[in-house]
Formats: sequence, structure tokens, C-alpha cells
Amino acid sequence: MGTLAPHFRASTGLDAASANGTPSSLASDRGPTDEFNYLTEKIAEAEFDPHPFPHIVITDFLSDQHFESVTRCQQVDLAPQPSTEALIETMLAHGYRVESFPGCTTNIADYIRCLSKDRWPVDKRKLEGYGMVFRLQKIEDPTVARLVSFLGSAAFKSALEAKFAVTRPTRIDTAIQKYLSGYEISPHPDIRSKCLTYLININPDESADGLSVHTRLLKFKPEWEFIYLFWEKNPGIDRCWVPWDWCTVEKTISPNNSIVAFATSDQSLHAVKLRYDHTRFQRTQIYGNLWHTDVPYGALASVEYNMFDIQGRGRRAPAPTALKSAKNLAIAARNSVWRRWRL
Repeated sequence: MGTLAPHFRASTGLDAASANGTPSSLASDRGPTDEFNYLTEKIAEAEFDPHPFPHIVITDFLSDQHFESVTRCQQVDLAPQPSTEALIETMLAHGYRVESFPGCTTNIADYIRCLSKDRWPVDKRKLEGYGMVFRLQKIEDPTVARLVSFLGSAAFKSALEAKFAVTRPTRIDTAIQKYLSGYEISPHPDIRSKCLTYLININPDESADGLSVHTRLLKFKPEWEFIYLFWEKNPGIDRCWVPWDWCTVEKTISPNNSIVAFATSDQSLHAVKLRYDHTRFQRTQIYGNLWHTDVPYGALASVEYNMFDIQGRGRRAPAPTALKSAKNLAIAARNSVWRRWRL
């Protein structure tokens, strides 16, 4: 199997960014113009929703003209394909490349084999399968190219930093991506080197709104809330993915042409699971992150979810009835981690 990445990471193709934070593959000679300034104004004016953690959602984010340009350009609105193999060939021919990404493999043959048999070599307690992600490398439509360049610019980065009160240095990572069926990331709050995530739905098919292909915002069930406290009290340990059944889905970001943005924190649990016919259309997003530049990617020790099974064999911890109980469970989890690391 190809790479099945455990965490979000910056794309190698975007690491060599220009000085203003714009990905080198999308850099433009044009600076920010009035054409897209309305997007930073919408970010500034958006109201925070505190549940299940602070985030903003803006519907009709792009103007009608810009949304039409994106969703009807030939590289986004691909014709229906007779098979997964034909779809992948078409995406590669239209300028996409396989992206190493969480919840995915980079091995096309392995993916097609698992998809055809619906048999996936994954931790079944945490995931049902994995998919593939394709990132657009060279945008042919000039309007779409300017839009994505703006969304990776210093101006848009500054708007996000101001909205979310970011004070540490960051860089921005922005691209158009397509996600194939099987793609799945179980609930997780993101690793500590990530500062902020934003996702814009640009699905070329109107039926996408009603399908289960969208980002979900979650919170821990009461019996697992002590993990919030564990993450809070142990900043030297990175956060991890957890099983779906430890959480409840509180919100789904389904409208097309909507943006969701949130700063990563100990509470920012989100997830996605795709099971759909990608030969008809593909779940498509403008995917963006701000990354802290003062914390090297992958520098912190990581903990797997099973280390929180402090009673063993996957049995749930007792629901805490007070903060003291949550603290005791968090301490027990910390001790469990330390014991396993010493072995």
C-alpha cells in the first residue's frame, strides 16, 4: 500500500513558498486586487459560532460570477467517466497529481483493488477504508488561477490571522483538490503545527449538497471528554485521531459555495467519510491551511487513541460527573502513556 498518512501535513509541492506566503506553484505576478477583496471583507464580518467549537461558516462565499467560473471550468467540471480507472486517467490528463494526504493512499493500483473488493487494510475501530486525493497543479482558467492565487496570498492570510487573533508566524497552503470515494479521516482536532484550516465547497454537481460527502464538526461524548483535558495539560504531546463512536456529529458543512474556517485547538474535532459514486462527479474543494512556522512539522511525540483506553480492551472510561473526575481520568491517561513509552 502507498502512503496512508496519519496526520495533516503540508504538501511538498507547496513547501517552497514565496516570501509573502503564496505557494510557489500558484504564485502570480499580480498582487491582491479589488477583484477579490470582497472575500477578506466577508471573513472580517463573519460571526463566530461557538458550537461545538469556535468557527465561522459563510454561505455564498464566492460571487455568482466567480463560483460559476470555478465550478464550470473544464478542470473542475469533469465529464462523467465509465470507471475509476478512466476517471483517474482523466484527472491526470487535466493537470491533477496524486497527493500524499491523510486518509489516503498514493498507490493507484492498491486503491482500485481495495475499492473493487470493498476490503480495506485499516484499523476497523477507527476507519472503514481510505481513498485518494488529487491536487490540481496548473490552473488553466485565468479567473480561477487568480482566485486561488489570491486565496494563497499575504492579503488573505492576514485576513484570517486578524479574524482568529493569530499572533505566531505562519505560512499559507492553498489548492484545488478532488477526493475519491473511500477517503476518510476519523475525528481529530489537527496536530499542533497547524494553526488554522479553511475549506470551500466547489462541487460541480448540484446534488452534492444532499450527499454524505461533507466536513463534520464533532464533540466528545461525556465519557471521553477527559481527552480534551489531557491535550490541554500535555502540550508537548501531539493530538491524534480517535474512533467515530467516541464522538457525536454536531454540524455538517454541506452547502455548495460555503466556507468553513476554524483555528485548531484541543476542542476542534472534525472528520469526513466519503462513500459515493465519484465517476459521476468528484467532491471538490479549495483546501487551505495556515501552518505555524515556529513548530517544525512532526516535531512532537505522538499518541495513538488506544492509549486513552485506560481500562483496557476498548471499554469506555466511566463518564465523569465533575471536573475532578475528568482530571483524574486525564492523569490516568497520562500515566498510561508514560508506562507504554517506557516499555
